[in-house]
Amino acid sequence: MARPRSAGYDSQRDLILHNAVEAFSRIGYPSASMAQLAQSCGTSKAGLYHYFESKEALLFEALDRHTASLLALIEEARSEVAPGPQRWAALVRKLMPEYRRSRAFHAALINDVKFLPPAQHQHIVAQQRAVVEAVARTLEEAFPERVNEGNRKPVAMALLGMINFTFAWLRPDGPMSYEEFGELALELSLRGLSGGAR
Repeated sequence: MARPRSAGYDSQRDLILHNAVEAFSRIGYPSASMAQLAQSCGTSKAGLYHYFESKEALLFEALDRHTASLLALIEEARSEVAPGPQRWAALVRKLMPEYRRSRAFHAALINDVKFLPPAQHQHIVAQQRAVVEAVARTLEEAFPERVNEGNRKPVAMALLGMINFTFAWLRPDGPMSYEEFGELALELSLRGLSGGAR
């Protein structure tokens, strides 16, 4: 019979996952060994293997969680606000705090997804495509005169690019917060897609 999990198993797993992804961003995924990851997580190598069987398993769970979280936030915004520009605004306002909290996860999504085995890689790519599709659908509903079947994906990619890559340059302790940048991105997109009107 399998040994029951301790009361703190899930929280410890979450902490290990967070610290390991931070370590990937410092060390680089290809160079990171399980011994280095264990040290970064404040545990032994055996302790790390208790939670994750390999660094590939760590990376996959990190990227799966991150993309699923983004999709859940988008769907939450879509369920809470009626179609229109305010739904797009609600979506951006939900995403920006998540980007602030998960900078290392997003960096791993951009830089390290290519190292996953094919089936896992395809799963994460499918999650990413679902995020883009949900954003494209939200924009098409919000700005039907400017966004349509022919340009919805390029528009979605352009606007996602504006906020996605904040992990690379926008610092949580910098002069502009993630939320303030989100408002700036909204101002630019709302004015641009509504033809200058608000």
